[in-house]
Amino acid sequence: MAKRNKNIEVEIRETSKNTDTVTDLEVLVKNKVIGTVHQEPEGQAAVHYKSEKEITAKTVDEGIQMIIAEYNLHDQ
Repeated sequence: MAKRNKNIEVEIRETSKNTDTVTDLEVLVKNKVIGTVHQEPEGQAAVHYKSEKEITAKTVDEGIQMIIAEYNLHDQ
């Protein structure tokens, strides 16, 4: 029997470290932080999972997708 898809609301919030040149975002599900993405100007994005694992991504969007994928695989 196939599982039914669940709609989960994902929120992306800027942190206090976010400026015009530095991107720093939190990814939240049900008001819980599941990861953060930090990108310096002209650099790759550092992705921090809630499990304290860190990885790099080419873009901020790719980093957000990686955090959501990790959440879908391990935390639902």
